[in-house]
Amino acid sequence: MKDLYSTPEKRLDTILGDAGFWRRMQKCRLSEEGKKHCTSDIDTRAWFLHTYGIRLLPSDTDMNGYSRNVEIVDEQKYLVFLLKYT
Repeated sequence: MKDLYSTPEKRLDTILGDAGFWRRMQKCRLSEEGKKHCTSDIDTRAWFLHTYGIRLLPSDTDMNGYSRNVEIVDEQKYLVFLLKYT
């Protein structure tokens, strides 16, 4: 049981179930381009949608105002995201 929270990745995986995806999202947001485009929630959602084909869904109960579920609306853009941040 102690190992569930031993690293940030394991902590995310325990809480969210798909730590890999959210780790890539965090990496993207902390990148130079992410810092430039993710200045507000509205800008963040619009940028991920138009740049990487990821629709972030708002939520009042999940993490940081975003639902754990996302919609991939453009597979080609999403593939670029995966290649860039994996």
